[in-house]
Amino acid sequence: MMSIVAGLVPIAATLFLGWMARRTQLVPGPLWPGINKLAYLVLLPALLYVTIAQTSFAGLQAGTFVVVASLSFLSMGLIAVVLKPLLRTDDPSFSSVFQGGIRWNGFVVLALAQTSLMPSQAALVAVAFAPTVPLINVLCVAALSVWGDQGEPVNLRRVLFRIVTNPLIIGCTLGAIASFVPAMRPALVIATGELIGRAALPLILLAIGAGLNFAAIGAKPNLVAVAVLLKLVVAPAVFLGMGLLAGVPGEAVVVLTAIGAAPGAASSYVLAKELGGNADISAGHVTITTLLAFISLPLWISVAVHMTG
Repeated sequence: MMSIVAGLVPIAATLFLGWMARRTQLVPGPLWPGINKLAYLVLLPALLYVTIAQTSFAGLQAGTFVVVASLSFLSMGLIAVVLKPLLRTDDPSFSSVFQGGIRWNGFVVLALAQTSLMPSQAALVAVAFAPTVPLINVLCVAALSVWGDQGEPVNLRRVLFRIVTNPLIIGCTLGAIASFVPAMRPALVIATGELIGRAALPLILLAIGAGLNFAAIGAKPNLVAVAVLLKLVVAPAVFLGMGLLAGVPGEAVVVLTAIGAAPGAASSYVLAKELGGNADISAGHVTITTLLAFISLPLWISVAVHMTG
């Protein structure tokens, strides 16, 4: 528990530094999209590649882990849909609640895993990106296609192209292949990837901090509260329960639980803006869950450790 809390302190400090850098204009607003793009297109794929490529998954049941993680995200989507009649809200607002329940900020969990969990667990966090990025995007685009307030039909071909060419998926896929093919992980490539990858998480955390929007917290507070509960209470319980039922190893159950307890992702705001969701709800949800995750993550991880110990 203390090691998890200790690992979260520098993450929180980095987020705060990013928020202060934007608020004080130390880093002007127009520069942040470029920082995000560099981290997303180059730095993070390199980190995912070297992390996965250098890990032996023997004994970790990585295949079962991936299946359980995917089923857990599907379960969260189903839970959100079942709740819709009870929320009595407009469709665009519900689409943002839906996104809030299933999107996860893997960067925060990956940063925590790099400092406070075992290398094999950090590798499982990285592996989780490969199936969940396309799955979550498909689910969210489908939800926004049904409930979003769109001026024109969703271009499914463009969405599929964006998923297939997603740099995170490419980095994960190449890393997974390289873990079985030594020729794809020569020392020079690994050393270069490690050097580049070391810059990924600090920059991403700074950008997440810069994107925190406290003014959006007041947008439909009841719905924001529902989305926060789905993400930080229901989701970790679902991921933990699914891992235990599937009989995956204890260390993998801990990773599943951490994924469930992760904060919401800023991409939900972007997609809500693009496809007619309620972007204010998404922005408020991301801000609140990012702050509360520093409570939910250590609590849920300690529960998972206790239940699998």
